[in-house]
Amino acid sequence: MKIMVDAGESGRKPVPNTHWLAQPAREDHHDALYRAILEGNLVEVQRLLELDRTLELACLRTGWPSLLVASSEARPEIVSYLLEVRRIDVNETWDLKTALMVACDSMVDEERVLETVKLLLEFGAVINCKDRQGKTPLMFAATRGHTEVVRLLVDQASLEATDNDGLTALFHGVNSKNVEIVEMLLKAGSATDIINRRGFTPRQEAEFEGYADIVALFPVENHFNIPFKYMSYARYQDIAQGESEVDRPGYYPEIGLLLYGMYSEQHLERFAKENIDLARFLTLDDDQLKELGFTLPFERKKILYGLLKFHRRAWSKRSMCKFSKDRQLDSFDLLETVCTHLKQVTVMQASLVFVAKMMPPAEIKDKLTPQIRDCLRKAAELRQTVDEFSEEIKRIHALTAPRPVMHIDGKREAHLKGRWLVKMVKFSLLSGVVSFMVYRRLKN
Repeated sequence: MKIMVDAGESGRKPVPNTHWLAQPAREDHHDALYRAILEGNLVEVQRLLELDRTLELACLRTGWPSLLVASSEARPEIVSYLLEVRRIDVNETWDLKTALMVACDSMVDEERVLETVKLLLEFGAVINCKDRQGKTPLMFAATRGHTEVVRLLVDQASLEATDNDGLTALFHGVNSKNVEIVEMLLKAGSATDIINRRGFTPRQEAEFEGYADIVALFPVENHFNIPFKYMSYARYQDIAQGESEVDRPGYYPEIGLLLYGMYSEQHLERFAKENIDLARFLTLDDDQLKELGFTLPFERKKILYGLLKFHRRAWSKRSMCKFSKDRQLDSFDLLETVCTHLKQVTVMQASLVFVAKMMPPAEIKDKLTPQIRDCLRKAAELRQTVDEFSEEIKRIHALTAPRPVMHIDGKREAHLKGRWLVKMVKFSLLSGVVSFMVYRRLKN
């Protein structure tokens, strides 16, 4: 009312309060940069980054920074500007994805993709890297069917690297149904005997999917079935000492478990072909891995690093089987305990051999002489205890039958057969005599 009166008295209209009205919208630099990259507008990209330097590493609409978006859209001129002028790291990762990965995974024209990949490699992009799914740039290129990109990377990339599904680049080439890429990878030396999570080799994968033209590219497989002893413990010989000293258990299933922890389970077949047991596996070195066919340093280092971590792990007394004093034990419990001890001794011996290979003999002698003396003393005491136990067992056996009641060996079996034959002859002769006497009596 006051305003109306004052306005009436002065003869002027009141000025409306407009401060609440919408202000002109500010430019959204994030969306503007994203649109400029999609359109390939280098001038607009330069303008926006000059206005706001934080946009260089900011996440745009897709959740990726500008370099990854430009690489995914295969905009080489923008990628060159970001790397050369803005000095962005070419190996910058987002959720473990690099610019090279997303460029190889791009679905745009292959010429632009190839030019972008070449540019990234010139600035030092790492080829042998993996994302969260374990895929490498070569795998992405093979999946998308970028033939020339695969040709560019194949000589520098690891052909035996596998993703989380156990698939190599060759598997991805097969699944993309690209004959040229599969042929290229085979000529480059891709392994054809690697097995994926489904239990297929690349050739079997192509056969299963019905890709006859791709199947024809593969050499005829000499199929090798991994022995069952590498899969599970099935016989007592797998955990217990045999009749001779050299007939020791191999603990073969442990090798597959260790390789799985090293992300190298696809190589189990190589060790199975050479019949390598746990003790030998735990003491492998770089030269021995080369002899087994591991030509790539990356694969050898992965296994050797896994062995080093295994041997560095502290040994625990809980590894040994123990029983309470009030528990009644049978022969199976004792056998299980002895077998557990033998397995732990085998592993500890392998650890000592591995350490001896890694350290110079003089250094071992200086550092470990007190420990070695203590171990020798305890070993002598243990040997004396074992000898006393053996004498006690012999004394017990002397009081009982030398062989089990139901034991039948080769000599006893031959003896039983001979006695049975003698009885049959005697019975036949007796029957003949009785028959003859009866016949004579009836005739008279």
